[in-house]
Amino acid sequence: MVVVLNLPFKAKPFGDSNSFFDESKNLAFYLKGSTSFESVTLTKAPAPVFIYTPVFLLTSDNPSNNDLWYRGVAVNFILITISLMLIYRSVLNFFDKKIGLIAFFLFFLFPIHFYYVFGITAEVPAFFASAIIVYSWSKIYSNSIKISNWILFGFGLWLLIMCRPNTLLILVLGFLVLLYSYLKRRDFYSQFGRKLFLTITLCGVVCFSTLQLTKLFNSGKKVNNQEWLFYYVAHQGRYQFREEPLDFRFWDDSKRSDSKDYINWKAKAEDLEKNIQNTGKSTTEVYKEYLINDVIQNPFITIRQFFVKSFFGQVYIVNSITPQKFNLGPFSGPFFYWLFLFAVNFINILIIVGLFMFLFKTKNLIKFWPLWSILLALIIFHGMMYMEPRYMYPARPAIFILGAAGLYQFSVVKRYIDKLSRIIQ
Repeated sequence: MVVVLNLPFKAKPFGDSNSFFDESKNLAFYLKGSTSFESVTLTKAPAPVFIYTPVFLLTSDNPSNNDLWYRGVAVNFILITISLMLIYRSVLNFFDKKIGLIAFFLFFLFPIHFYYVFGITAEVPAFFASAIIVYSWSKIYSNSIKISNWILFGFGLWLLIMCRPNTLLILVLGFLVLLYSYLKRRDFYSQFGRKLFLTITLCGVVCFSTLQLTKLFNSGKKVNNQEWLFYYVAHQGRYQFREEPLDFRFWDDSKRSDSKDYINWKAKAEDLEKNIQNTGKSTTEVYKEYLINDVIQNPFITIRQFFVKSFFGQVYIVNSITPQKFNLGPFSGPFFYWLFLFAVNFINILIIVGLFMFLFKTKNLIKFWPLWSILLALIIFHGMMYMEPRYMYPARPAIFILGAAGLYQFSVVKRYIDKLSRIIQ
């Protein structure tokens, strides 16, 4: 964390829109009696707000934003530390200490999780939820009878979806896995089928109930709901990489004011607003009609966007600082900016190569279905919607585990890890 904190770029301390920070602060102030219920809202995912609010209560009656931020960072530090321990234990349950050793090195060769510790956002809680999922499933696979393992697994699914509602597809993929196992893998179905069906079903019911409950916080208040946010982001996604498939700049006025896709997106938004005013239709009706028609009329663009977005989700680019202003100790300027990005992405690409090596070579993919389902659910959703690399962050626990297992299948990695494991033991 100290190393990451001294990099020339940093995570936004309160997120892109301050939403999770402000909503946690307002809820804490309401519970302390210093503000009215009118200020309490839950416009995005509820779980991060419920995680940060308790520590925001442990302050004076009128704390500064920095006082609250320190406590949020402390919570993130604890969640990331627990997550790394759960990931390592998951590797031991699925494989052995040699692959666990590779996962250990991957944690610190590509320490993106320490970067997100410094932001009061949904990233760290979602990472923690994914770590719970992979750990609890590793326990279930070795002992499917123990009910506490299933309860922990269901809690992890619920927490991840409540941190990132875009991961709801995991439940759909879970039902598809059940169908496949019933038809093709009766051994898997007989051992896990009924309990897995019950867990996924109950998780879906609880997720729906939780999201309905959060609407009570927003009832009668002038806030954007989840449905509006969905169509807003989907509209962004229709123009991301539409005519500029190689423009990876951040999607805002300061970075893309001269971008053709960005300009066209804003122009289309104005057209849709005029349509709303002229027709009297609701915002969701107008946006839904446009999105459906645009996908139907532009299938090739949609397919190309999907693959570009999927690739973009695995690429890390520093948008908060220009190459000319890059400064890392004695290393400064564009050359070292691009060298730094090359090193970071080279490591990440190695991990992804290991992931694909494992997925293609393993003969028991169904054993690891919750791990690849997290990754697949995020790729499908954001490949069709709007993509940023941080949106793929909840899949990192699964990527670390499967990537480590895949890298071990390379003879050069296997040789050195075997030697190192003997030395450590």
